[in-house]
Amino acid sequence: MKKKSTRLLLVAGILFLAVAVFVASVVTIQKINGTVSRKITLEEAQQIVTESFSALPGTVATGAKYIVENTLITVNDINYGNQKDIILDCDYTTLDVKNTVTDNIEKYILSAYNFNMENEAAGKKTNATKVKQLVSDEMVRDLSESERISGTTSLYIYEIEENAFKLFLSDETINTVFGGLLDAKNIINNTLTVNVDGTEISIANKNTLRTGIKDCVSLNNYNNRKPDTNIGIIKAWNSFKYDFHRNFIVNNQWKYLANGLLTTLKITALAVLIGIAIGFIVAVIRCTNQKTGKLSFLSSVCRLYLSIMRGTPIMVQLLIIYFVILLPIGVEKFPAAVICFGLNSGAYVSEIVRGGIMSIDAGQTEAGRSLGFTYMQTMWYIIIPQAFKAVLPSLANEFITLLKESSVAFYIGVADLTLGGLKIRSITYSNYMPLLAVAIIYLILVLGLSKCVSILERRLRKGDNR
Repeated sequence: MKKKSTRLLLVAGILFLAVAVFVASVVTIQKINGTVSRKITLEEAQQIVTESFSALPGTVATGAKYIVENTLITVNDINYGNQKDIILDCDYTTLDVKNTVTDNIEKYILSAYNFNMENEAAGKKTNATKVKQLVSDEMVRDLSESERISGTTSLYIYEIEENAFKLFLSDETINTVFGGLLDAKNIINNTLTVNVDGTEISIANKNTLRTGIKDCVSLNNYNNRKPDTNIGIIKAWNSFKYDFHRNFIVNNQWKYLANGLLTTLKITALAVLIGIAIGFIVAVIRCTNQKTGKLSFLSSVCRLYLSIMRGTPIMVQLLIIYFVILLPIGVEKFPAAVICFGLNSGAYVSEIVRGGIMSIDAGQTEAGRSLGFTYMQTMWYIIIPQAFKAVLPSLANEFITLLKESSVAFYIGVADLTLGGLKIRSITYSNYMPLLAVAIIYLILVLGLSKCVSILERRLRKGDNR
């Protein structure tokens, strides 16, 4: 016992020392790697800033383009940080966007509102692009008459690769350099009423109007995520943390997976109950027909059922059962999925149970009959309990398969675990993290159930040896 404790302490010490050496190495390498490969001139810095700002409007409305074109940034001094960053001390001159929008927001909304009412009267649909085109011209005229504001700020350039520099623009920098542009967007978004002929009219549900006006001052061609200049292993970890936060933490998007998992477990549990009921009934009917020659019609129906369920893909079955059979009579998606997976599982359960029943020695049936039991009593009290014990591990494996197969339920719109992952994917446009999370959750469930099956099999073997 003492030797074992000493060995454990030695292993723990070695692991601690290895981790400490690794962390120290990473920190040292990071410090060495934290300086830029070369210094840049004022002219180069000014060119990077000018080109970056010129590219900001992209294809947005004339309002944003006018703001950028009338903003002047002058680089005065350059300093160097220890994260491959270059700090620029700059002067800026721009338009007073925030106050211009504040003073004229009612006018913009009224123009958009009247435009929308005219379209509705003419049977036309108003979209955000048309509102943007309408309001942008008015906004440019107002901005051209606004006062110019100036100030000083710091801009940051990062060396993302050797001799490759990129200007980082945070939301705070954008808001400062462009005269409160982001504040103006918030003002537009939070203005929920318009005065029409002395009457306050709510536009809280008119998102198209507010979006169209907001697009007039939108700069979409920039990334407010700070460039990561760390060494490979730290960069990979930071990227993982960023993706994890963006996919699951922001707006509590992890709830899509949690709610989807709950739905998946409900479908599986209910389908298992249906599958067991159908499987035992079909198995008994077929075994009765094979042993006694009775129930031939029901046995033929069961064989047809098995041929269809086992011979067609479960996804096709799901689509037919929901869209062709159940949807026309008003059955919802969730019960349709449960019915489909229950019917499919029942076909496989019946063959497992039938194999278990047929494996029971015929002498067991004869013994039951000699005790005065009817055929059905013999099946219920003697044969099925023995068969159930024999096929229980196989049934458990079938239920694990059913859990995985239930992932196709999203094809009919059931909000299961798979659809939860796809929902997050549609929000973040990230393929890797949401789908990996779905796969890991399924894997954990399957591994857990497989472990339970293994424990069950061991206990059954112990019972057989007694």
